[in-house]
Amino acid sequence: MGLVKKIGFALLFYLFVSQTVYADFDVQNAIDAAKPGEVVHIPAGRYHGNFIVTKPIMLQGEEGTELIAEGNEPALRIENTANITVENITLSGKNKAIVASNVDGLELRKLQIEDVHTSVHVQSSKNVRIHEVNVTGNEGHYSQKGNGIAVFKSEDIIIEDNTIEQVQDGIYVEDVKRIVVQRNKVTNSRYGTHFMYTSDAEALFNTYLHNVTGLMIMMTKDILLESNTVANHVDFNGYGMLLYDVQQAEIKFNTIKNNRTGVALQKSSNVQVETNDFQMNQTALEGTKVSEDTTASNNSFTGNILTARSDKQGFKLVGNYYDDYSGIDLEDNGFGDVPYVAVSSFGQWMVRQPVYQYFVESPSVILLTSLDRQINKTEKNMLVDNTPRLAMKDTEEKNKMNVVQMLVGLFLTLSSLWLWKRGITE
Repeated sequence: MGLVKKIGFALLFYLFVSQTVYADFDVQNAIDAAKPGEVVHIPAGRYHGNFIVTKPIMLQGEEGTELIAEGNEPALRIENTANITVENITLSGKNKAIVASNVDGLELRKLQIEDVHTSVHVQSSKNVRIHEVNVTGNEGHYSQKGNGIAVFKSEDIIIEDNTIEQVQDGIYVEDVKRIVVQRNKVTNSRYGTHFMYTSDAEALFNTYLHNVTGLMIMMTKDILLESNTVANHVDFNGYGMLLYDVQQAEIKFNTIKNNRTGVALQKSSNVQVETNDFQMNQTALEGTKVSEDTTASNNSFTGNILTARSDKQGFKLVGNYYDDYSGIDLEDNGFGDVPYVAVSSFGQWMVRQPVYQYFVESPSVILLTSLDRQINKTEKNMLVDNTPRLAMKDTEEKNKMNVVQMLVGLFLTLSSLWLWKRGITE
């Protein structure tokens, strides 16, 4: 067995060495000399230049390998080829770090990109995967910055596990078919992820913090926004999610908290907002010019100043939990017996003037809110939930678990006391 292992290791070493082209200190010469399918290994060091790849190879850096762009051209340009992998390299420069165009099969992974205007620019390509890329932009206003990862006119794209900060848009997507954006973290930028003119898109398990807007979706159709955390977007035009002119969207299982507006729907149709957790937003959910089939159902609204607002067209509220609902459940079916009315004149004033929050629960505000609800109770589409949920199932399960834990703790305490007392008496 020992001899077989040695032969195996020797063969693997031979195969690895035979596929590797060592580039010494001239990166472009190594790229030009490599045959399709080979690995160009770039030793640690700082390489200035504008490198171009037009053949199916792999660029692999060591720890400390850095490509630095000269002038306004990108540090690395990849074009008119297929099956390219770039990994474990730091890139920097004045304008763009990587530009890829007309590539079928591109993988970018484990890259560090900093001090550039735009980090990754992909266009007219397909079968692209970008992952484990860390982007740090420059200080300054958003208008002076470029995007972290930008994809144009492409299809079958996966962008995952990247960390991006201080750019214009963390991930910018325009005119793309079939894209998955997942497990990325974008902070301190204009938009966390920005979709435009895109179809068949998914944004899953991403974290967006302290941007102007977490998710900006425009002129897009068939999109799923699921299990994202979107928090702390509190600028004057700050939104957790903003959908404008969007058709067929599902927004579910997201945590949306501490935003100026949690989710805003504008001029959109067939949008389903369900099973999200809205916490401590100034306005949790807002809709203007949305279609009749737009519905918010089974969500949890807690600690928001204003639960929902809309134009006269409104949207449907069905089976949501509201922490400010005061109805009772005589039928014991988990739903309140009287409708919940989300309309609140005072809440809308308070959104415009936060200082009004000091008057919450004052007699005049309670009276005004009561009048709002009586006036709007007869409406069917104006933000009235006829089946308000009294408690979410997970909350009930947690309470049940807490009761069980309390009983077990009490039993153990009493048992200990009994044993201690018995020990004294004996």
